[in-house]
Amino acid sequence: MQTTVIREKLHQYIDSSDERLLKLMLALIKEYNDDDNFDYEFTSDEIKILDQRREDRLSGKSKTYTWQEAKDIIIGKSKI
Repeated sequence: MQTTVIREKLHQYIDSSDERLLKLMLALIKEYNDDDNFDYEFTSDEIKILDQRREDRLSGKSKTYTWQEAKDIIIGKSKI
């Protein structure tokens, strides 16, 4: 489908859309355009939790799983 046809169809949808669909479309466009401007920063509490989890993993205190074990747990073939 050519770009001009796509634009025409989008304009038709926009002109006849309800507020909910317009808000969804706007959010999608904003997310698409702002993808490179992601500026989330972890809080100090979140960083402490991540540091503790890393320490637990490196010390062997927490259990780790292979990809296959994780898949089996997720699909219900095995339990934790």
